[in-house]
Amino acid sequence: MTQTLPGVAVTATPDLNQHVPVRADGVQLLGELDGSGYQEPPCLARRADGQTIQLTALLYRVLEAIDGRRDLAEIARVVGEGVGKQASPDDIRFLVEDKLRPLGLLRLPDGSEPEVRKAAPLLGLRWRVVLTNERTTRRITAPFARLFTPPVMLAVVAVFGAFVGWLLFSEGIADATRQMLYQPGLVVLMFVLAAASAGFHEFGHAAALRYSGGTPGAMGAGLYLVWPAFYTDVTDSYRLPRSGRLRTDLGGLYFNMLFAVAVFGIWAATRFDALLVVIPLLLFQMVQQLLPFVRLDGYHILADLTGVPDLFARIRPTLRSLKPGSPPDPAVTALKPWVRVVITAWVLAVIPLLALALLFAVVNLPRVAATAGDSLALQWQNLGDARRGGEFLGLAAGVLSIGALCLPLLSTVYLLGRMGRRAGQAAWVATGERPVLRRLLAAGGLAALAGLVWLWWPNGEYRPYQPGERARLQETVRAGSELRSGRPALTEADAARLGGAPFRSSGSPTTTAPPVSEPPALAPADSVPLGEPTPTTSTTPTQSPTPSTATTLRPATTTTTTTSGTAITTTSTTPQASTTTTNPTTTESTQP
Repeated sequence: MTQTLPGVAVTATPDLNQHVPVRADGVQLLGELDGSGYQEPPCLARRADGQTIQLTALLYRVLEAIDGRRDLAEIARVVGEGVGKQASPDDIRFLVEDKLRPLGLLRLPDGSEPEVRKAAPLLGLRWRVVLTNERTTRRITAPFARLFTPPVMLAVVAVFGAFVGWLLFSEGIADATRQMLYQPGLVVLMFVLAAASAGFHEFGHAAALRYSGGTPGAMGAGLYLVWPAFYTDVTDSYRLPRSGRLRTDLGGLYFNMLFAVAVFGIWAATRFDALLVVIPLLLFQMVQQLLPFVRLDGYHILADLTGVPDLFARIRPTLRSLKPGSPPDPAVTALKPWVRVVITAWVLAVIPLLALALLFAVVNLPRVAATAGDSLALQWQNLGDARRGGEFLGLAAGVLSIGALCLPLLSTVYLLGRMGRRAGQAAWVATGERPVLRRLLAAGGLAALAGLVWLWWPNGEYRPYQPGERARLQETVRAGSELRSGRPALTEADAARLGGAPFRSSGSPTTTAPPVSEPPALAPADSVPLGEPTPTTSTTPTQSPTPSTATTLRPATTTTTTTSGTAITTTSTTPQASTTTTNPTTTESTQP
């Protein structure tokens, strides 16, 4: 009696045994994912474009048996021996044509290479520019791998801890800050050091991967969320044990420590106090990296600890499973019990945080724009003075400051527009066969657009932030009652209290804000909140004219049949035939 693989469709074809499938060029078999959070550990294969595909054991065995010489009957024999069940050529044909070929892992029947599309997650790196190819990256990062030997790491961590403790609790940074702010040339120096630290962060991820036995890919730059970002392709870390992946995730932070120790050494030799300002910026960057809510280093650390490559792809299935009376989503039941608990807790934390961050950006955009415009006018005046005086460093500082002011605002508008477009496209596709629901959603979209126009239409609230204002999230939430007036960013009462919130660039006398119980904070034009970055995944994706934020990004993992989109969709005819598409892993460092 012949036993066929359960759930696999059988369709007779007269020339079945003559068909010889061939892998697409550049496809690599990476093996089983170590430390997986799934009940059934998946296997991984990588395409030539860097996309990593997550496959079940059955599909991986079929792909492994395809060597360009075996026909379907021979592949069926090899696969059957591997799984302990007899497979027919028709079974293999179904898996080849309906599962593997749509994923771009096999050549087309005419022998041509498949056309593939990488996944384009909303929080992924954009507009990439390659700076070094894979061969150059391996060559320039090889010497740095020796820094991951245990004695060196222990020494660096000890020196870093002692230095930071001395700086924060003994020396302080007041003199260093004053020295930097009164000399434009030092502002340029801070930009250079910030960029250098972000780039060195990337070297850390690549060197850690190389020390762990992997091969780093290309390095370059792009845009993560609203910030310029360096990135390093560390997709090869997927084939490493969990310890190697975690070392790769933490390599950027370790190199931030090395950078800080080097700065301390230069300061000790020169006593140039302005260098010490770099250390608090690096600390801020490192703490920021550990946040697991966007694709920074902390996100990838959590993903590798749980063994789930793309946490964002789990949001929708987790929310569906939490709905009372609904059966658990297959994408959730596929996870181990303790992993489900961790992922559910992460989803319940990240959804409100991202929603509040979006609310803050939408409500406060008029005042952020006004503050940036006011500061831009001042910088433009300073730029003219520096040009007329022949001050090269002052001119460079002005140009950098103008760029730091314009980019976040323009990128924020771009990100909001892209989010709206993605949401509209998803709603349009989902309601293709439900015209009534489509009309309702279209009406809702138009109402939301009208609301944004109402909220952002100049109504007296386009005024810069003043000294003493905090612009805290709780204040933004409380200002929701002013949505009906169209000016929640600056209510009429607050405008009166702030003397009209004057522009500094207009030459009008600045009205001093009433005393506050807390120390004044820099206005958002001087300190812009974090936007991902990831990649630094190792793309994070960084927010102010001074700090450089390193972000570690590992673009989205998606379960799919034929697409490389961002959402997970289990599509196999059996549990053994499901597939997952995992984007190339990149680590990204963002900088102003």
